[in-house]
Amino acid sequence: MTLKTFRKLPVLLLLVTSGLALPGCSSTDKLNTAAPEAIASAAPAYKPQLSSISIPISIPVSAIESRLNQEIANTLYKDTNLNDDNLAVTVTRNGSLSMRAERDKVYFSVPLRIYAKGRWKWDPCKFCPAIDKTEDTAFDMIIKTESKIGLTEDYNIKTITSGDFEWGNTKPVLELGPLRIGLARFVEPALRQQMATLSQQLDKELQNRLDVKKYVAEAWQQLQQPVKLDDNLNAWLTVVPQEVRMAPLLAQNGNLNTRLGVTSYISVTTDGKPQVQVNKNLPRLIVDNRMSDDIQIGLTASVPYAHASKLLQEQVAKQTYTFDGGKSEITVNEAAISPGGEQLVLMLDVNGKTKAGLFTKKIQGKVYLRGTPYYDAATASIRVRDVAYDLDTKDKILSAASWLAQNKFEAMIQQQVSIPVQHELNNARKMLQSALDSQGRIHESVLLRGSIKEITPDNIYLTQDGIKAVVNAKGTLTATVDKL
Repeated sequence: MTLKTFRKLPVLLLLVTSGLALPGCSSTDKLNTAAPEAIASAAPAYKPQLSSISIPISIPVSAIESRLNQEIANTLYKDTNLNDDNLAVTVTRNGSLSMRAERDKVYFSVPLRIYAKGRWKWDPCKFCPAIDKTEDTAFDMIIKTESKIGLTEDYNIKTITSGDFEWGNTKPVLELGPLRIGLARFVEPALRQQMATLSQQLDKELQNRLDVKKYVAEAWQQLQQPVKLDDNLNAWLTVVPQEVRMAPLLAQNGNLNTRLGVTSYISVTTDGKPQVQVNKNLPRLIVDNRMSDDIQIGLTASVPYAHASKLLQEQVAKQTYTFDGGKSEITVNEAAISPGGEQLVLMLDVNGKTKAGLFTKKIQGKVYLRGTPYYDAATASIRVRDVAYDLDTKDKILSAASWLAQNKFEAMIQQQVSIPVQHELNNARKMLQSALDSQGRIHESVLLRGSIKEITPDNIYLTQDGIKAVVNAKGTLTATVDKL
């Protein structure tokens, strides 16, 4: 040891002993991080997926029968001219028409009353007075027809009707003076000739009474009218139908059954009643027998950022996170959520400290994390993945608190962030169910009944006002035509 060093030894010993006697030194760094701009993604606005609404339709055969009895004229055939064949015949209904249906056919039974008037004219000689006598009679018969039912692409019912008739126990006879004339040979050709006319009339009446196009056109336009779902949220349901499918008509259990399928875009908005341009033009009908009875409707549920921030505050605020065996810790004072493009920005107001030997390093300020939102089915909540520091925050931490960047603080926050949407999904379900219940009749003859059985999220996207969860509503919807 040199003399110069020896002379400095007391001073060095004094500094060392002073260091052992004084508390550890500390300093505080301010995290002056810049908040990312709160903007939603510039991606195109959400477009709902095509939804296929399949509506079972049931038309009671009794309703058709009742309407036909009201509409079909009582007099089906009338010939009052005796001069052509000395016979006049009038055919009227003798009671109510009856109808039954099996598979793709309907059968009619029409009771008839036949009134016949015959004339007997005889000139015994050139100079003798002519004998001219008329007599009339009435008898009953039953017309029976069979109609095969189909559908055309322009929504018309297509029927092909054939028929025959049967007499009662005795065939009609007309007595004219000394003559006894069996009328069957006169009446039957006339009736058989009129069967084609009667069949055509039944076809026409069936097509008029089963005016499928009228009901589909009214339903098509009615579907396009916005339906208010909720007053508080000013939520409206809008349907934009694209195509119409229908299963072949088949009879079962006293009803004519079919399914009407409407492929549509369905959306929910919360910014007032949408202005819609109703498309009155029906597309060509597609006959399809492979449709299901279920409906699937695309809806959206919204979580405002203020509500999401409140939930985040409850989950992470006032919590202290420790690292390195307790040598480092950080406490979250406040928290908030805002949009950042296609990601969520998590703002955390924090203070923390770390020890290195005799020195304590403190930080305080705001840190900003980014994460991608997704729906977690197990917890029915919106969570975030791939959480990382915003670039500006990371730069500041690396320079002021590198120990925080080296620890798993982002992973801890990611594990805690959870925004439950079960309540919002339940509300969406209730709103849709209420809309189905309130619709009731879309026409005086058409009764709608439906239920929503399941709401499942499909996708998540961000807007300037909140987090939108796109959901699928699954259930059933039935329509009954109970008046014609």
